[in-house]
Amino acid sequence: MELAGRRLGSFSLLVRRVFVGLALVPCLVAVANSYLGWGLFSKFGKWAIVISFVVLFLVMRYLGPTVQQLREYRASGGQAGR
Repeated sequence: MELAGRRLGSFSLLVRRVFVGLALVPCLVAVANSYLGWGLFSKFGKWAIVISFVVLFLVMRYLGPTVQQLREYRASGGQAGR
C-alpha cells in the first residue's frame, strides 16, 4: 500500500527483488501448467494464470523496487544499499 506517496515498508533493493522473484514462481508454475498440460489446477488453469499475474502486479506495485532505487544501484556501481 502506498501511504503519503511512499511504498509499503522501507525494504532494501535486495529484499524488494526477492519479493518480485517469489511472486514470479506462481506465474511460472501456472503458465508451465497451461503449456505443458500438467493438469495441476484442473479446469481452473486459466484462472490460476490470471490470479498469479494479478498477484505479481500487486507485488511489483507495492513491494517491488522503485526506479530511484535502481538508479542509485547502477550509479553506485552495483553496490547494493538501503
